[in-house]
Amino acid sequence: MIEIKSLYKSFGQKSVLEDVDIRFEYGKITGLCGDSGCGKSTLAKILCGVEIPDKGEISVDGELVCSDKIRYKRNVGRQIQIVYQQPYAALDPMQKIGSSLLEIVSYNKLAKSRAERIALVDKIACQMGLRKETLGSLPAAISGGEAQRAAIAKSLLLSPKLLILDEATSMLDVSTQANVLAKVKELAQSRDAGVLFISHDKELAEYFCDIIYEYENRNFVRKDRGGEAKYENL
Repeated sequence: MIEIKSLYKSFGQKSVLEDVDIRFEYGKITGLCGDSGCGKSTLAKILCGVEIPDKGEISVDGELVCSDKIRYKRNVGRQIQIVYQQPYAALDPMQKIGSSLLEIVSYNKLAKSRAERIALVDKIACQMGLRKETLGSLPAAISGGEAQRAAIAKSLLLSPKLLILDEATSMLDVSTQANVLAKVKELAQSRDAGVLFISHDKELAEYFCDIIYEYENRNFVRKDRGGEAKYENL
Protein backbone atom coordinates (compact mmCIF):
# COMPACT_ATOMS: atom_id res chain seq x y z
CA MET A 1 0.00 0.00 0.00
CA ILE A 2 0.92 3.67 -0.25
CA GLU A 3 0.87 5.42 3.09
CA ILE A 4 0.90 9.01 4.36
CA LYS A 5 1.96 9.43 7.99
CA SER A 6 1.68 12.50 10.24
CA LEU A 7 1.81 14.92 7.33
CA TYR A 8 1.80 18.70 7.88
CA LYS A 9 1.87 21.50 5.29
CA SER A 10 1.55 25.25 5.57
CA PHE A 11 2.13 28.22 3.28
CA GLY A 12 3.55 31.15 5.21
CA GLN A 13 1.38 31.59 8.29
CA LYS A 14 -1.51 29.58 6.81
CA SER A 15 -1.72 25.97 7.93
CA VAL A 16 -3.36 23.78 5.27
CA LEU A 17 -2.80 20.19 6.40
CA GLU A 18 -2.27 18.99 9.97
CA ASP A 19 -1.33 15.47 11.07
CA VAL A 20 -2.78 13.71 7.99
CA ASP A 21 -2.73 9.89 7.99
CA ILE A 22 -4.11 8.10 4.91
CA ARG A 23 -3.54 4.65 3.44
CA PHE A 24 -4.20 3.92 -0.23
CA GLU A 25 -4.87 0.22 -0.68
CA TYR A 26 -4.24 -1.50 -4.00
CA GLY A 27 -7.43 -2.41 -5.82
CA LYS A 28 -9.36 0.24 -3.87
CA ILE A 29 -10.69 3.65 -4.93
CA THR A 30 -10.11 6.27 -2.23
CA GLY A 31 -12.05 9.53 -2.36
CA LEU A 32 -10.78 12.85 -1.01
CA CYS A 33 -13.59 15.39 -0.59
CA GLY A 34 -13.76 19.00 0.50
CA ASP A 35 -14.41 22.52 -0.72
CA SER A 36 -12.06 24.22 -3.17
CA GLY A 37 -8.89 25.47 -1.49
CA CYS A 38 -9.02 23.06 1.44
CA GLY A 39 -5.76 21.28 0.59
CA LYS A 40 -6.83 18.38 -1.64
CA SER A 41 -4.57 19.37 -4.52
CA THR A 42 -1.75 20.25 -2.12
CA LEU A 43 -1.84 16.70 -0.83
CA ALA A 44 -1.75 15.39 -4.42
CA LYS A 45 1.26 17.59 -5.21
CA ILE A 46 3.10 16.26 -2.16
CA LEU A 47 2.39 12.71 -3.28
CA CYS A 48 3.87 13.54 -6.71
CA GLY A 49 6.88 15.42 -5.37
CA VAL A 50 5.79 18.87 -6.56
CA GLU A 51 5.45 20.15 -2.97
CA ILE A 52 7.55 19.22 0.07
CA PRO A 53 5.85 18.45 3.41
CA ASP A 54 6.76 20.49 6.48
CA LYS A 55 6.58 17.30 8.55
CA GLY A 56 5.62 13.68 7.94
CA GLU A 57 6.42 11.06 5.35
CA ILE A 58 5.11 9.09 2.37
CA SER A 59 6.02 5.47 1.65
CA VAL A 60 5.30 2.96 -1.12
CA ASP A 61 5.22 -0.67 0.02
CA GLY A 62 7.21 0.33 3.10
CA GLU A 63 9.89 2.21 1.13
CA LEU A 64 10.17 5.88 2.03
CA VAL A 65 9.46 8.17 -0.94
CA CYS A 66 9.77 11.53 0.79
CA SER A 67 9.69 13.25 4.15
CA ASP A 68 10.64 16.58 5.66
CA LYS A 69 14.16 15.15 5.98
CA ILE A 70 14.85 13.48 2.61
CA ARG A 71 14.36 14.50 -1.01
CA TYR A 72 11.60 12.98 -3.11
CA LYS A 73 12.77 9.68 -4.65
CA ARG A 74 11.76 10.02 -8.31
CA ASN A 75 12.45 6.38 -9.14
CA VAL A 76 9.92 5.31 -6.50
CA GLY A 77 7.58 8.26 -6.97
CA ARG A 78 7.13 7.35 -10.64
CA GLN A 79 4.73 4.72 -9.36
CA ILE A 80 2.37 7.60 -8.51
CA GLN A 81 0.81 9.31 -11.54
CA ILE A 82 -1.68 12.21 -11.69
CA VAL A 83 -4.35 13.42 -14.13
CA TYR A 84 -5.52 17.01 -13.70
CA GLN A 85 -8.80 18.80 -14.35
CA GLN A 86 -7.74 20.15 -17.75
CA PRO A 87 -6.95 17.10 -19.93
CA TYR A 88 -5.81 19.16 -22.92
CA ALA A 89 -2.93 20.53 -20.83
CA ALA A 90 -1.49 16.99 -20.66
CA LEU A 91 -1.61 16.58 -24.45
CA ASP A 92 0.82 18.07 -26.99
CA PRO A 93 -1.36 20.26 -29.25
CA MET A 94 0.94 19.54 -32.21
CA GLN A 95 1.03 15.76 -31.78
CA LYS A 96 -1.64 13.21 -32.63
CA ILE A 97 -2.98 11.21 -29.69
CA GLY A 98 -1.60 7.88 -30.93
CA SER A 99 1.85 9.36 -31.53
CA SER A 100 1.83 10.87 -28.04
CA LEU A 101 1.11 7.47 -26.49
CA LEU A 102 3.79 5.81 -28.63
CA GLU A 103 6.31 8.40 -27.50
CA ILE A 104 5.69 7.51 -23.84
CA VAL A 105 6.16 3.81 -24.59
CA SER A 106 9.41 4.48 -26.47
CA TYR A 107 10.88 6.98 -23.99
CA ASN A 108 10.23 4.73 -21.00
CA LYS A 109 11.32 1.58 -22.89
CA LEU A 110 8.06 -0.21 -22.15
CA ALA A 111 8.39 -2.49 -25.21
CA LYS A 112 11.31 -3.81 -27.25
CA SER A 113 10.14 -3.60 -30.86
CA ARG A 114 7.96 -1.17 -32.81
CA ALA A 115 5.34 -3.91 -33.23
CA GLU A 116 5.23 -4.40 -29.46
CA ARG A 117 5.01 -0.64 -28.88
CA ILE A 118 2.08 -0.34 -31.27
CA ALA A 119 0.37 -3.35 -29.67
CA LEU A 120 0.76 -1.78 -26.21
CA VAL A 121 -0.77 1.50 -27.38
CA ASP A 122 -3.62 -0.33 -29.11
CA LYS A 123 -4.30 -2.27 -25.90
CA ILE A 124 -4.51 0.78 -23.63
CA ALA A 125 -6.57 2.62 -26.27
CA CYS A 126 -9.04 -0.25 -26.40
CA GLN A 127 -9.20 -0.45 -22.60
CA MET A 128 -9.95 3.28 -22.34
CA GLY A 129 -12.44 3.25 -25.22
CA LEU A 130 -10.32 5.44 -27.51
CA ARG A 131 -11.35 5.04 -31.16
CA LYS A 132 -8.88 4.76 -34.07
CA GLU A 133 -10.16 8.14 -35.29
CA THR A 134 -9.22 9.62 -31.93
CA LEU A 135 -5.70 8.16 -32.04
CA GLY A 136 -5.22 9.76 -35.45
CA SER A 137 -6.44 13.18 -34.33
CA LEU A 138 -4.83 16.22 -32.76
CA PRO A 139 -6.13 17.20 -29.27
CA ALA A 140 -8.04 20.20 -30.64
CA ALA A 141 -10.14 17.87 -32.81
CA ILE A 142 -11.41 15.60 -30.02
CA SER A 143 -14.05 16.04 -27.31
CA GLY A 144 -13.41 16.72 -23.64
CA GLY A 145 -14.35 13.15 -22.76
CA GLU A 146 -11.93 11.73 -25.35
CA ALA A 147 -9.18 14.07 -24.15
CA GLN A 148 -9.73 12.89 -20.58
CA ARG A 149 -9.54 9.24 -21.67
CA ALA A 150 -6.30 10.00 -23.55
CA ALA A 151 -4.77 11.77 -20.53
CA ILE A 152 -5.68 8.83 -18.28
CA ALA A 153 -4.31 6.37 -20.86
CA LYS A 154 -0.97 8.23 -20.81
CA SER A 155 -0.74 7.78 -17.05
CA LEU A 156 -1.86 4.14 -17.10
CA LEU A 157 0.82 3.22 -19.65
CA LEU A 158 3.35 3.63 -16.84
CA SER A 159 1.47 1.06 -14.71
CA PRO A 160 1.28 3.26 -11.60
CA LYS A 161 0.54 1.78 -8.21
CA LEU A 162 -1.51 4.90 -7.46
CA LEU A 163 -3.39 6.93 -10.07
CA ILE A 164 -4.51 10.36 -8.82
CA LEU A 165 -7.52 11.97 -10.49
CA ASP A 166 -7.47 15.60 -9.33
CA GLU A 167 -10.94 16.92 -10.25
CA ALA A 168 -10.20 15.09 -13.50
CA THR A 169 -13.84 14.66 -14.55
CA SER A 170 -15.38 17.83 -13.13
CA MET A 171 -15.78 19.48 -16.56
CA LEU A 172 -17.60 16.49 -18.07
CA ASP A 173 -21.35 15.88 -18.09
CA VAL A 174 -22.79 13.35 -15.63
CA SER A 175 -23.08 10.38 -18.04
CA THR A 176 -19.57 10.93 -19.46
CA GLN A 177 -18.14 11.18 -15.94
CA ALA A 178 -19.75 7.89 -14.97
CA ASN A 179 -18.51 6.20 -18.15
CA VAL A 180 -14.91 7.39 -17.79
CA LEU A 181 -14.79 6.55 -14.08
CA ALA A 182 -16.20 3.08 -14.68
CA LYS A 183 -13.34 2.43 -17.14
CA VAL A 184 -10.77 3.67 -14.62
CA LYS A 185 -12.21 1.55 -11.83
CA GLU A 186 -12.25 -1.57 -13.99
CA LEU A 187 -8.62 -1.08 -15.09
CA ALA A 188 -7.35 -0.20 -11.61
CA GLN A 189 -8.93 -3.26 -10.06
CA SER A 190 -7.69 -5.55 -12.85
CA ARG A 191 -4.14 -4.24 -12.29
CA ASP A 192 -4.46 -4.25 -8.48
CA ALA A 193 -3.64 -0.53 -8.43
CA GLY A 194 -5.00 2.17 -6.15
CA VAL A 195 -6.87 5.29 -7.26
CA LEU A 196 -7.07 8.59 -5.38
CA PHE A 197 -10.18 10.43 -6.55
CA ILE A 198 -10.08 14.11 -5.55
CA SER A 199 -13.37 15.95 -5.85
CA HIS A 200 -15.57 18.59 -4.28
CA ASP A 201 -18.54 16.49 -5.44
CA LYS A 202 -19.27 14.23 -2.46
CA GLU A 203 -22.17 12.54 -4.21
CA LEU A 204 -19.97 11.46 -7.13
CA ALA A 205 -17.24 10.29 -4.75
CA GLU A 206 -19.77 8.17 -2.84
CA TYR A 207 -20.85 6.55 -6.11
CA PHE A 208 -17.33 5.89 -7.38
CA CYS A 209 -15.17 5.24 -4.30
CA ASP A 210 -14.69 2.36 -1.88
CA ILE A 211 -13.32 4.64 0.87
CA ILE A 212 -14.08 8.33 1.55
CA TYR A 213 -12.04 10.95 3.42
CA GLU A 214 -13.58 14.37 4.10
CA TYR A 215 -11.74 17.55 5.02
CA GLU A 216 -12.30 18.67 8.60
CA ASN A 217 -10.16 21.11 10.63
CA ARG A 218 -7.13 20.93 8.29
CA ASN A 219 -7.22 17.14 8.24
CA PHE A 220 -8.93 14.39 6.23
CA VAL A 221 -11.22 12.14 8.24
CA ARG A 222 -12.46 8.76 7.05
CA LYS A 223 -16.24 8.64 6.64
CA ASP A 224 -18.85 6.01 5.91
CA ARG A 225 -20.13 6.02 2.36
CA GLY A 226 -23.63 7.42 1.85
CA GLY A 227 -26.13 7.15 -0.99
CA GLU A 228 -25.50 7.05 -4.72
CA ALA A 229 -28.38 9.23 -5.91
CA LYS A 230 -28.21 10.60 -9.46
CA TYR A 231 -25.33 8.34 -10.57
CA GLU A 232 -26.72 4.98 -9.47
CA ASN A 233 -28.74 4.25 -12.62
CA LEU A 234 -26.10 5.26 -15.17
